[in-house]
Order: sequence, then structure tokens, then C-alpha cells
Amino acid sequence: MKFCPNCEKVLFPTNNRLYCKGCSLYYVLKKGSLVIKNDNDSSCEINPVSYDYNDSDARKKRNSDINTSNAYPQKSSYLTFFPYEHFRKNQERIIKQIEKAALEKKNSLLAAPNGTGKTIIALSAILPLAIKKNLKILYLCRTHSQNTRIIKELTKISNHLKNNDINIKVNGLSIRGRNEMCLNEVLLSLKLNPRESMAVCSDLRKNRSCKFFLNLLKKRDQYDNLTNIAPEIFNNPVDAEDLIKFCIDQKLCPYFLSKFLLKDMKLIICNYQWLFNPSIQQNFMQFIDKELTNCILILDECHNVIDVATEVNSDRLTPYSLRLCLKDLEIYRSPTIMQTFVKALISHLEKKKKSLTVFEKEIDAEKLLAQVYSILRFVNLNEFKNFVNDLLDYSASVHEEKLANGDISRDYLGSLAEFWMKWIRCYLLENYFFCYNIKQVKGKSTISIEIVALDPREIAIPILKECYTSLHLSGTVNPYVYNNLMSLQQSGKSYKGIIAESPFQKQHIKAIITEGVDTRRENRNPPMFKKILSKIEEVISSTPANIGIFCASYKILNALANSGIESIAMNYNKKLFMEEPGLSASENADLINDFKSMASKPRNGAILLGVCGGRNSEGEDYPGDHMNSVIIAGFPYHLPTPRVNAKIKYYDRVFNGQGWNFAYLYPAIQRANQASGRPIRKISDKGALIFMDSRFKAKLKWISDWIRNEIEIVPDKPNAIIRNLSRFWGKI
Repeated sequence: MKFCPNCEKVLFPTNNRLYCKGCSLYYVLKKGSLVIKNDNDSSCEINPVSYDYNDSDARKKRNSDINTSNAYPQKSSYLTFFPYEHFRKNQERIIKQIEKAALEKKNSLLAAPNGTGKTIIALSAILPLAIKKNLKILYLCRTHSQNTRIIKELTKISNHLKNNDINIKVNGLSIRGRNEMCLNEVLLSLKLNPRESMAVCSDLRKNRSCKFFLNLLKKRDQYDNLTNIAPEIFNNPVDAEDLIKFCIDQKLCPYFLSKFLLKDMKLIICNYQWLFNPSIQQNFMQFIDKELTNCILILDECHNVIDVATEVNSDRLTPYSLRLCLKDLEIYRSPTIMQTFVKALISHLEKKKKSLTVFEKEIDAEKLLAQVYSILRFVNLNEFKNFVNDLLDYSASVHEEKLANGDISRDYLGSLAEFWMKWIRCYLLENYFFCYNIKQVKGKSTISIEIVALDPREIAIPILKECYTSLHLSGTVNPYVYNNLMSLQQSGKSYKGIIAESPFQKQHIKAIITEGVDTRRENRNPPMFKKILSKIEEVISSTPANIGIFCASYKILNALANSGIESIAMNYNKKLFMEEPGLSASENADLINDFKSMASKPRNGAILLGVCGGRNSEGEDYPGDHMNSVIIAGFPYHLPTPRVNAKIKYYDRVFNGQGWNFAYLYPAIQRANQASGRPIRKISDKGALIFMDSRFKAKLKWISDWIRNEIEIVPDKPNAIIRNLSRFWGKI
């Protein structure tokens, strides 16, 4: 072991050099002496400095010499921030590639399996640039658990810097949406969507009716910097959960405390919506106090962003929201024409709900628009456009009157006006689809009229073009598809793609495709489900502890439930847990916690029956015995609805005939890839991944590399799965 001659800290080996994390200097051994060897430095010998360990002035002088040396100025690199003693396989190589790409302001994509350490790779590679250039890091995620994981890694980095006396402050904050952080009983009782919550929150604050916000304003008046409210907390990485607990104790508003703290945070961890939703982004960036050009983006589980970018750019109207509009129009004595407009829309949707024989039907957007303004006796579109603007102005006056009366205001009229303004802007554009959609909610059918955005690039390109640099992370993404759909190479930046090798040992992965099963609609009959259950039983009999079964759809899930899967589970003393649509977050969390608890002895394990693309097959981890085998039951294609067909047709035009691959095959295989990776989350995990549909064999090249390299084809023969898995689990 070698020690730094300047500060006497341990030197870490990296490639052919030794590195001091305290001084940020590289050394090589030359004739028994340590010689500085930085990338751009000529070699020169360093003589060890003599220290009097009882003399504090000597220590200060030494630090001063290091910090002010012109010959060897202290600089940070990825090694300064990497908090672990050793790199995992390929970690350092990947970090260097990302660091270089970020310096060159590229859009980078890292496709790496779980276990690679993507979070610490990203932070170690990006933090040096953020510190050097005084940039913010916006780390975008999907779930709270992902946010917490990033805060944990950032905390390790922060502690590492302190323990090594490195004078670099690294703080960060994970934030959540208003509805998830608010403590105000009035707002919480209304169960509003984010847009409505924003309006109600604004009114409560203007009317001085929120004690939590008023308390926070008093605190803000007492401190120049709000981190000083609790410096021991806010000068370090802070998880949203801890901030909420602090605010409950202090009776402060967690949502606005988090927003007030943003400008003082080096790293901000949040949901994609904060940046990709145009109605949220502007306000968010104002609180950050930075332009997007001075922000580095890291997009975790980036495959989710494709759908997010289209969802935030879509809109819908329902009879329920229209009735609330009508109520406001009647109460506040609106012009008759506005009430006529809303009544006509309600009547139109109710008639369509009765007459439609399908769940989704395309609308001729231009034709419907002409019908709407002709009902109002307008001569042309411009007259209707002026009417919609009047409606928007009227919504503002209603809002002000409600506010003056001390009422809680929900801006239904503004949403209605903005829906039709968007329709007018987009009705001739090929990258939008217009439809009626009927859904079953708690046994009742509800209808909506929808504007569906088809192209994620409309939202993605301006963001990727403006940011300083971006890093996209995923364990299952297809780089070719993602690069096209997000336009990484057409957003004003160069592109760097990095594909990591699997860190898992071959003996820890068993991946098979079973022949003899085909869940196409025409094959969904009792004999096929009987065969599927017999193969599932072979997996159950061969697997210790817990098993997950993620079906292609709820139809297949219900068919397995009705065909007797619970009795099979009971035969092996395993409890069946079944995912249900409509479960609340807390109800689903209880279901999953109960399922995981069955993996511990003396229990014999359990079976989770869910669907691909659901929160349990994508947003949840099952390490260890929490899920030893996972079955993908069926090929998880979506139904070929009119909107799916519209997307295929549009992608064919803009992506050189790749419509079916990009809009239909890729989303399906992505759901299968996500579900199949649930059991193996850590290097030490061991898992069996069973693709139970012979169609996976023809689409083998689309399966994630780290799984595809281990795939075996199991013939359609009795006990073939048992023989295969029993050897893997050591039961033979």
C-alpha cells in the first residue's frame, strides 16, 4: 500500500497510476520514488513533507500549499467523487467515456443491466463537470424508490469527501409533486389532479388560508438562506421523505420549502414531469434560478420518457369536467352562448357513448371542428377562435371573483378553453390523433374526447437542445429505437452510445423460452390455458421461495385465475397474490410487502400474478428470495387500437418504414424486458427468467443483451422445464 507524500492519504490504484483523492493528483513509481504523472503534466518528483502532528499551523500550511500551488492546482476528477474502494467490472471505463462525452456537450446513452452501478457511474462522471462549470444537475426519475437510491449514493459521496478532507460541497434534494407533499387538509380532501391542485394552492396562499405556507414565510424572513433553518439537514443530500417529516414536525409547507431550497442545491432529483411537462417546466426553472443551458440532465430509466413526452402533450375532455364547467357558467351568469357550447358538447358525448360499438374511434378533426362552430352559428374558424379566447378570459374573471369571495377555485373553464385552442392548433398536423375513447371505471363506462400526441420529439428536442449536456440511463432500452424516437442526434448535439457488458455470473442466470405456447387471440382457449398452467406448475415445483408471473394482459391473467392457478399454488403450499386494476398506491404496497414476506422461512414462498407494463413488473424490485423465478406469460403486445395503428402509420412515414417495429413491437418487448429483470437486481442475485410464448424465439434479437446471451429453448415436452430448472436450483 502506498501513501501520498503530500497529505499521507492512501493512494488508489487506477490503470498504471496511483491516485490521491485528497490532492486529486496521479503518481507513478519511478526508481522507488513517487512521481507526479497527471494527464497533461510532465513528470516531476515530490519529496515527502515533514509534519509536526502537534502543530496545527503546519497542517494549515500544508493545505494552503496544496490549494494555492500554481504548478499543481487542485482539480477534481471522477476519482475524487467515487466513494468505493474498488470499481466493478468496466465501471471505470464507462465513467471515463461519460465524462469525456459530457465535456464535449454530447447526448449520451448508457444501456447497462442492473448491477452495473449506473447511479454511481453517472454521479462520479458528471459531478466534476458540474463543480467546475457551476452547473446544476437535474436527475430525472420515475419512482420515489429511485429518488431515494440516488440520495443514498449522493450521501456516500458527500461523506467520502468529508472523510477525506476534500473541500467540495455536494448537496442535493429529491422533490415530489404538490399532491404528494402538501399537508393542507382542505387541498388533500379534494383529491385534485396536478393542474387543479396548483390553482387551489394558489388561492389558499393568496387568501392566507394555509398555515403551513404562512409559517414558512415567517421562517424565510428570518434567514437569508433557507438551508440555515436546519443546516445539519439541508447542507447534505436530503430525501423528500425526510424533508416532509421535518416539515410535519415544524408545521411548515414541504412543497414550497423544497422549491425555495432548489437554488442552493447542486443536484435536484425529481420526476420527468417537472421538466417535460410544459405547464410545470417554466415555474420549476424559475425556482432553480438557472437557465436550462446551465443544467446537466440525467434521465434514469429513460425508456419511460418516450411515453411521458407524448402524454404531457396530449389532452382530453369528459362529460364530468364539462358539467363542472357548466355549473361555473351558470353560477357566474355567463353569456348564453358559452352555456350553449358546453351543453352541446355534453349532449354530443352522451350520444356517442350510446351509439359507439367499439372502445375507441378515430375522429375527423377538421370535420368535428366545423360542426362545433356551426352549432354556435359562427361563419368561420376565426370567429370560433375568438370565442375560445373570450372563454379563456371569462375563466380568469370567474377565478378572480371566486378568490375575492374566499372560495376555492378549480379552473375548469380555463382547461376547456385550452383544449379547444390546442385542437385548433393541431387539427391539421399529422403527428396528432383525435378520437373518442370509452373506458370501464368501477363497472361504469365513461367516454372522453381526446387529442393524442404521437411524436415524443416535439417535447424532447427543445429540452435536449437547450441543456448543457444529457445522460440517458436504462437497463433495457434499445439504443437504436430510443435514439430515433428521442432524436438524440438531431437535437443540436452529437451522440455517444455506450453499451455495458453484463456484470452477472453466467451461473446466476437461467433464461429460457418455452415452445408450445402461443397466446395470440385465436389460440386463447381452454386447451391452451391448460397447457400454460401445466408449464407454470413445472416452474413452481422447481423454484424455491417466491415466483412472479407477469401476464401479457389482464385477459390472460383472469383466464389463468379462472383455470385454477390458485389450487396449483396451494398444492405446493404457496399463497397466491393477484394484482388488480384500480388498487391505490398504499393498497398495492401492502400487497407487495405481504408477497415478499412469504419468502422468509418458515413460510414456503408465494406467487405474484400480475401484468407486464404494470407498476409491479416495472417499478418494483424483488432481490434475493423475494422473486427467484419470473414467468412472462404471453407476448405483451398492446391491442391494435386506432391510436396504435395511427402511430404505426405515422412512424412509417417519419422513420423510414419502421412503424411496426417502433410503435408496436418495441413497446411490447420493452415490457417483457422490464418484467424479466425483476428477480436479478444485485450482483449476488440468482434468478430464472421464463418467456412463456414461442413467439419470443422469433424476436430473440430484441430481448436485452444480458438475457439474450443466456437464452435456451426448452422443447414442448412433459417435465422439460423441471429438468432444466432443477439443475439450476440444485434440486437434482
